[in-house]
Amino acid sequence: MGSTLCKLSVTAPRDIQSALADILDDLPDQVPGYTMLEAEGRGADMALASAAERVRGAMRAVQFVMILPRDEVSGVLDAIAQHCPRRQIAYWIEPVEEFGRLT
Repeated sequence: MGSTLCKLSVTAPRDIQSALADILDDLPDQVPGYTMLEAEGRGADMALASAAERVRGAMRAVQFVMILPRDEVSGVLDAIAQHCPRRQIAYWIEPVEEFGRLT
């Protein structure tokens, strides 16, 4: 991996989980791996939620978390936007001081 790592988190509706996983799987050079987490989104703006989600007060979501070189992020986000354009997809980027595996 490059010298400047970051954590890219992408949150989206669960109904497109497989589509997003396929996109990330097609980018093995940019995304060497990722974690998927089930999530629920809550907030004042529920305009993008389904009727059932508005009744429950939360949107069902999936979050993809990946550690990758900072210079790969724009390509990953571009691929997601091109192949799966949805307003409900949110992302954020955080710096990573260190990444490794325990042996």
